[in-house]
Amino acid sequence: MALTETRPETERGGDLRDDRSGPSQIERLIGTGDHLANGRVLLGFSLVFSTLSAVGLGLAALDRTTDEGLLGGISDVLWPSSLVGLVLMGVMPLLLSLGISIVPLQVGSPSIAFPRAASLTVWTWLIGALLFVTSVVIDGGVGGEDTDAARIGNLSMGVMMAALALGMVCVATTVLSHRPLGMTLARVPFLSWSMLVAAPVWILSMGAAIAHVFLGQITGADAAGLAANFDEGIAWLLRAPSVHLIAIPVLGIAADAVVHLTGRRLRPHGAFQGAIAAYAVLSFGVWAQQPQALHTVVWTVFVLAAALPVLATLGGLGDTLRRGKVPALAALGASLVALLLLLGLVAASAVQALDTAGSGQLWNLRTDLLGETQLLFAIAAGLLGGLAGLAHWSERLFG
Repeated sequence: MALTETRPETERGGDLRDDRSGPSQIERLIGTGDHLANGRVLLGFSLVFSTLSAVGLGLAALDRTTDEGLLGGISDVLWPSSLVGLVLMGVMPLLLSLGISIVPLQVGSPSIAFPRAASLTVWTWLIGALLFVTSVVIDGGVGGEDTDAARIGNLSMGVMMAALALGMVCVATTVLSHRPLGMTLARVPFLSWSMLVAAPVWILSMGAAIAHVFLGQITGADAAGLAANFDEGIAWLLRAPSVHLIAIPVLGIAADAVVHLTGRRLRPHGAFQGAIAAYAVLSFGVWAQQPQALHTVVWTVFVLAAALPVLATLGGLGDTLRRGKVPALAALGASLVALLLLLGLVAASAVQALDTAGSGQLWNLRTDLLGETQLLFAIAAGLLGGLAGLAHWSERLFG
């Protein structure tokens, strides 16, 4: 066999180089199925949009200080849009980010169920949030006068709600099917349990609201029609009893923080799980969409009974703190203050229920102000509870 005196080009000097490069950092982040990475992205953007929405709410409140509008009457759009932003772009994604990040670690799973769906949740929600902010800027959002911008705002709300519902499916499935042998549902940590019982309430409630978003799009309504569609078909998410669904995971965060920081078990464990589950059931308000469902006996019972699980949880945690050593940590203090804010929420709800029970009003209070007070209490409790969870699990989140 004769040997050639020259070698192929690929063997002589590496003249033929492979110009293909690996994926960039952004490409890896977008395509990752790591639950911690996705949870951190959702957490960071939820805090950014919470800040923007809070600033918008403050400007709207300043504008409402005069009858003519101190800032040109921007509160008509900015006030309801900021409230929606605090809920769909702030509190709910913040709490969901803790579920995506921490729940797999609590149940001993190496990953979240449907990791690609969890990644889709994050980026779909982010697109919807950016569209909603853009809509508000160009006089859309909720209550804007520009029809095209209002349609973008209506669509973006549906996109965000669909993404959040998909994320809850991933978290709840993780709790149900990714537990190790020997860990029953009665033994899962409280955050995982609260996310599990919150999942059907979030999914069904947002599914019903998305249906109204869809109706608003296909009917070709103008800006005024979309505002009316929001008041009749979506705004019920922001009033009792549905307003309580925002804060369901706060009970689980507070319970886990107290257990871990005091070194004491909550006794009986099942009773605390039952209280969280009862609070979730009482926050289901799809049936109260229509105005005729409000201020009825059933509605009043739902609203008044929501105080019982909160009081039971707060009392049980107080007893545990009494028996254990209480550390002075931000996570513990923030979670307890969040529960006190929940007490403010149920107190405002109870006042509204008693004021409008039967025919007429007992104290002639303004129902709209009571409703806004409840929503603000729920938002504050959710944000503070989410920040308590961030402080408590910061080592697991960021190393």
